[in-house]
This record gives sequence, C-alpha cells and structure tokens, in this order.
Amino acid sequence: MKENKLLSPAAIFLLGVNSIIGSGIFLLSGKIYEDAGIWSLLAILCAGLSIFVIAFAYANMSKIYSKNGGAFVYAKETFGRFPGFIVGMVTWLLGTVTLATEVSALLTAMKMILPNLNSRLIGIIIILALGIISYFGSSIIAGLDNLTSFVKIVLVLVFIFTCLWLVRGLNFSSPNLLTASSANLGGFKGFLSAYGTVFFFFTGFSFLPVNAEKMKNPAKNLPKMMSLVMLTCLAVYLIIQTITIGALGPELTKTLVPAATAFSKIVGSIGIPLFVVGICFSIFGVIVATTFNTPTILASLAQAHEDVPMFVSKNNRFGTTTWAIILTTVCGIALFLSGNYVFLSGLTVFMSFVQYLSTGLANIKKKFLLIGIGSVLFSLVLLTSFTLSVLILGLGILILLVMIYFVVKLDDDEREKWLKEHQEKSKGADVNTVKRL
Repeated sequence: MKENKLLSPAAIFLLGVNSIIGSGIFLLSGKIYEDAGIWSLLAILCAGLSIFVIAFAYANMSKIYSKNGGAFVYAKETFGRFPGFIVGMVTWLLGTVTLATEVSALLTAMKMILPNLNSRLIGIIIILALGIISYFGSSIIAGLDNLTSFVKIVLVLVFIFTCLWLVRGLNFSSPNLLTASSANLGGFKGFLSAYGTVFFFFTGFSFLPVNAEKMKNPAKNLPKMMSLVMLTCLAVYLIIQTITIGALGPELTKTLVPAATAFSKIVGSIGIPLFVVGICFSIFGVIVATTFNTPTILASLAQAHEDVPMFVSKNNRFGTTTWAIILTTVCGIALFLSGNYVFLSGLTVFMSFVQYLSTGLANIKKKFLLIGIGSVLFSLVLLTSFTLSVLILGLGILILLVMIYFVVKLDDDEREKWLKEHQEKSKGADVNTVKRL
C-alpha cells in the first residue's frame, strides 16, 4: 500500500501562513484602531510576541507527544481524562466557532457592496448547505485550499505595493497612551481590548500541532516552522495596519473593510468591489475547509481520545461521519446567530484561551517552566480583554461541558470492547482491499 506523503518544512510553512492570515486583519483593523488609535500597532506587536511564546509551549509538547491532536492530547496525557475531555471538546468548539465567525466575516465583507443583504438568513443557508455537502464528502477541498491560498497571497501583495504610496505621516499623530486617546475606549483599557482582538488574527496557528503526524520529523521541523510562520504573519499584520492607518487615518473606523477603501483611493470606485470579492473568495475557502475538517475532530474524540459517545464517529455509506457533521452544523448555526462578527471573533479567542492555558500548565508540569509560566500569564491577560457577553457565554459553555462529561462518561470496558471491534473491522477492510489489488 502507498504511504501518505509527509509534509516538508516548506509545506508546513505555507500551511501555517494560510491557516493564520484570515479575515481578521482585513475586517478588524478599524476596530483595533478605534480601541487604541496608533497604539494598535503596539497591540499587534505585543499580541504577536505573546502568541510566539504560546506557540513554543505547543512546540515543547509536540516533542513529547508527536501524534495528532494538539492541545487536547497534551491535556489528557499530562492531566488525565477529565481535562482531556474538556480541552478536546473546546478544540472542536473552536472549529465550530471559527466556522460561524468566518461566515459572519464573509457576510460583513459582502455588505460593503450589498448593504441590504439579509445576513442571518444567508448565513444559515451557507452553513446548512455546506453541512449537507460535507455529508456526501468532497474531493475539491485540497484544490480549493490551494487556490484560496494563492488569492490571499495576491491580495496581501497587491494591497501593500499599491497602497504604500498613500501613507501620510500626519495620520500617526496621537495623544499619550496612558492619559488620553482618540480611540473609542481610550487609554490602557482600549489597548487591552485591541490586544485581545489581535489574538484572533493568530488563532489559526494551533492547527499545525493538530496535524503533527503528517509532518516529517515534527519534533525538529514543527518548532522551527512555527517560529518562521509567526514572524512572517506578525510582519504582514504590522505592515497592513501601518498602511491602513497611514492611508485612512480617522476614516479607518468608518468603513467595514478598510483595506478595500484604501485600495479604492488608488484605482477608483471599482477598487472596493474588486477587493471585497477577493477577500470574500479567500474567506469562503476557509469556511469550506473548516466545515469539512471540524467534524473529524469530534469523530476523532469519539474514536480514541475522549469520552464522546462512539456513535458520533460512525461513518455513513459515503465515508463521512453523519452525527459529527449534524452536531457541527447545528452548533455552527446556533453560534452564528448568537452575535455579530466582532462578538464571534472574541468567542473564538476565548476558546483559544482555554487551549493556551491548558498547554501552558502542561509545560509547567513537564518542567518547561519559563515557557509554561509565560504562556499562562499571557493567557490570563486575555481575560481582561473579553467583553462581559463573551465571558458569560464562554464560561457557560465550559460549565455545560463539565455537566455533559459526567452524563456521557463511558465505561472503560465498554470503550475497549468497541475499539477492539472497530480495529478488527478496519483490519478486515484492509485485507479485502489488498486482495482486490
């Protein structure tokens, strides 16, 4: 049988960049400017360096546990079954919230050219339609992912090289951070809000250790590539935010898609729809990939990792997991309806916060004290940036997961019996395949 080709360092780098650079920098640059003014640049730098430390916490654990799974594997192996279940379900929910957030991002961008769009109805239709399509499986995901990656790179390069000439030094004048600000929140509170929002720009990095087994020599290559990916994305974010501030100044807070508005100053009114279409196409690729990947996380939890009912991982005749898809679709719609893009991006950061905190604590337990303590401290700082509504819903979800654990917790003998039967069926299928070949 042909072995699956492992990811090279270059492939890991491209995967990481594509996973991290998403809708955030294009749609939320105005929000962080409103919160912190020109100090939003410092917020990006501080958040990027904080994530850099957290990424090393993941890299440390990947040297010990090189199998797929990321944060929830580290939590289970280090602290046991109950924390593993909580972090594992949060990992799935992170994918589900990301789906809802990116759909909201897509519709937010589309409103730039279609202001009367019925966002809620169309969002529900998109999530439901993709859920139905994922039930039947698809072979176009890899191709679409490569195409949207190309579009994303072109967008960034076109924006930088066309809008760089619009930068005006006058737009960088601002009062002192700690005394006053032109921002909506102002002062240090505004800076912390921007800092927390910028974490959303980087949440995709946790996708890399989830796929550790697909990489060549992950213990060596993963830490190196994660470092290079983080530095690259940080540089891109700083450049884009600098250009949008320099080109638009206070106007930055008055547009849904600041980058498109800046681009239109170069090419005219046609620039807004052209740029928005490019952004929408890039975001849609992320939505499709998330729709197909997220149910596999829940199915994986059921198969081997945590106390999720095992019927969730049962394949249909198309080779996809029916119940995992249904649960992901229903939860995705519910979360999409729970708030707007800014709220959902905050909820995404909250789910990431749980992963960051657990991975930092795992580092401390494994004697990686400096990185572990740094990760925990940076994670805890995020608590100051969440809105009350995000905290209430996030903590409510965690409490619900605790209750669910004690309801569905599986008997070890039952699980071992099911796993043994499942493995025997898989071996039998492989033997039949070899015979046919």
